Amino acid sequence: MILDTNLLPGWMLIASSAVMIAVLAAALRWAQWNALAAAPGRIHLLSLSILFCLGLWALSVPVGESLRLHLLGMTSVTLLLGWRFAVLCGSLALLILTLLSDAPLGGLPPSWLLTVAVPATVSRLLLRLLPRQQNLFFYTLGGGFIGGMASALCAALLALALLALAGQEALVTRALELWPMLALILFPEGFINGTLVTAGCVFFPQAVKTFDDYFYLAGDEPSSDDE
Repeated sequence: MILDTNLLPGWMLIASSAVMIAVLAAALRWAQWNALAAAPGRIHLLSLSILFCLGLWALSVPVGESLRLHLLGMTSVTLLLGWRFAVLCGSLALLILTLLSDAPLGGLPPSWLLTVAVPATVSRLLLRLLPRQQNLFFYTLGGGFIGGMASALCAALLALALLALAGQEALVTRALELWPMLALILFPEGFINGTLVTAGCVFFPQAVKTFDDYFYLAGDEPSSDDE
């Protein structure tokens, strides 16, 4: 979701900027750059993920005059790359989209919270909560389909909370009146992420960082997860 800077007070823009800087610094610091250097082919995955996010977010639908909605796709990116690289790739894609659309850079931090940070974090936390069953269905449906819907729902709820804290009662009321649109967004979000995750697990299991094919497909003991 992309918010207009005029909707939010200055303190909220400053707070979201501080959170964005801290999270990106941590992601840059703790990202496994050595593993990326050892497998240069994954650089192509990073580039494709940035292009995927950029293309998906460019297809936005205006809701009122100051808010635009779009599919997120961060769940599949998070499961493919891991949380740290997903946050970095999503942030770069959002920066490129902001520059291409001539939007003010001041609106980047709150939009980043809704579009990148929250969806990636919710998707990763949900994956940790899933039962470790030796069944591919748990990973693709729970992590991909349900994860996509949960991330979009949490982003929408946070957007409403931010608008309410900013004193935008008219927009909050309007958004609540249009709540059926959220249901129309949740299913496509889940479907796209579920389909991409399933395709990745079936055809390119080694490319999906958070997927343990030895456990889900071969029935062996799960390997340790470094995320």
